[in-house]
Amino acid sequence: MGLKVLFVIEKIGLLDVMSIPVLAAAVKQHGHQVRLAVYNQGKMATRELLRTFKPDLVAYSLTSEDSGRYVAINRELKKEEKFFAVFGGAHPTFFPEFIHEDGVDAICLGEGDIVFPALLERFGSESMYEVANFHFKKSDGTIRKNPLSNLVSDLDVLPFPDRDIIFQQNTFLAQNPVKAFFAGRGCPFQCTYCFNHSYNELYRGKGRVIRNKSVGYLIKEIKSVAERYPVSFVKFHDDVFGFNKDWLAEFTARYPREIAKPFLSYVNPSMVTDAYCRSLKEAGCFSVCMAFESGSRRIREEILHRRMSDQQIIDAAALCKRHGLRIYTLNMIGIPDESEAEIWETVELNQKVDSDYADASIFQAYPGTWISTYCRDKGLLSEDKGGFNSQFSGSSLNFSQEYKVKLEIIHRLFPMLVDLPGLEKVYPWLGTSRFVRGLFHYLYRFYYGVFLHQRIYANSIPLRLQLKAFMTLLFSKDRA
Repeated sequence: MGLKVLFVIEKIGLLDVMSIPVLAAAVKQHGHQVRLAVYNQGKMATRELLRTFKPDLVAYSLTSEDSGRYVAINRELKKEEKFFAVFGGAHPTFFPEFIHEDGVDAICLGEGDIVFPALLERFGSESMYEVANFHFKKSDGTIRKNPLSNLVSDLDVLPFPDRDIIFQQNTFLAQNPVKAFFAGRGCPFQCTYCFNHSYNELYRGKGRVIRNKSVGYLIKEIKSVAERYPVSFVKFHDDVFGFNKDWLAEFTARYPREIAKPFLSYVNPSMVTDAYCRSLKEAGCFSVCMAFESGSRRIREEILHRRMSDQQIIDAAALCKRHGLRIYTLNMIGIPDESEAEIWETVELNQKVDSDYADASIFQAYPGTWISTYCRDKGLLSEDKGGFNSQFSGSSLNFSQEYKVKLEIIHRLFPMLVDLPGLEKVYPWLGTSRFVRGLFHYLYRFYYGVFLHQRIYANSIPLRLQLKAFMTLLFSKDRA
């Protein structure tokens, strides 16, 4: 029967969970049993599952902003039963000191597809401490650190993600006809605020960073989901969709014939050409997600290392529009060294590109990124702070409280400021009281919930699901 693995997730919101299905499929492929506990869905139910299932390992996948909560959850569960606790994901990868947290038995750095099943095969023996990618805290308190294995070179050898493990716990994601997929892995760009530059350095000499599933494999994966769940719109979450021109040509020829669902893909302005846009449109692309983060060229180039001019961004957006592609723009505010005037440059650049929906996050200095070190060197990040909140809540940098409130308000109003240019002159008169900020908070959630789906996802979500999502979004702790 193999080992028993319990994945624990704090909550499942409105956004697709991608990591756990990938690892669950790999674990099942090797003959082990898998369960999923959603902690905030029922703490007693999680404890009961822990007691009855009696897992050999409990596994968590976490980002930096989740890390503190997952440490607390693990400590609570360890009061109930004995188990081996494994943590993977972005935070342990770029902050391996996480192994020293109380209750953490092992962490997995980087890709876990191959190494996690390898750990299970050796579990309980001394040889398990030799498995690549893992750091272990041994019973005597010593730390064993193993080097990284090579990247998975052929993504087609991996099983399709086990989406059932999530969908059985969340009817909204199961019935939502907008489904997310990855066509590949990797990003060639060196943006200072993103983990990819550190990830690429971590895996230097260990294989190609940018890898694609074959078009045939990807089509089979989408069909396997569509056979069991509603799929009317596809989101491709790749950082650089269609980076390989030969792959994109085959995708353009086969996808509209074999899948024929409108889709969204992420594009980098530097990749956008007339031929690229034409291929996307012919394949069935409805909308593109384009991140330029700041309207200030100084901030983009000197701080974020996104070397592109305003005109290059405007021209790329115009090409997308010319081919009938809607544009969903991603931006950041509260960037170190950014002036308030440069924030308004970001608003204005979104207006110039005629963004169909302009989204913004509040900058966070995540571990392992170049910009996190920059913030500490500039005195913007205290040594005793993790340096991150939710990117949709507030800044964790050492700004004045007055400026943090200003950032919060501009963030809440950002898509409206882009859509309604005259609002820039009015908003300072609206005040900054707790009541007004609360009003902006709910207005922001309302605007996001209504207009993002109407403009970007082709209105493919049934009304009853829209209402459910809207209520969840309006009253949830965070935007996800």
